[in-house]
Amino acid sequence: MVFENEILKQMRRLDKKRKGYKYLIDAIILSLPKCGHLPLYKQVFPVIAKKYNVSAESVERDIRYVLRNQNCSTKKYIIKLLEKHK
Repeated sequence: MVFENEILKQMRRLDKKRKGYKYLIDAIILSLPKCGHLPLYKQVFPVIAKKYNVSAESVERDIRYVLRNQNCSTKKYIIKLLEKHK
């Protein structure tokens, strides 16, 4: 629980009203066992897309939109969050 709270604290600058925020949280949860080193487009985005009944492209686009001011890719953002809290 402490780990999850720390990750959410790090994400506080992101726009929580966007769909991509929920998708990003799901991507982080799915990436936890591999510390962010999963192929996002092949393994993570399709699972999230199925959960929300949207396309994997929509998931990727919406996450990218939420992270637009973070100056890094989705994968780099997830890895950075997870490595801070090993």
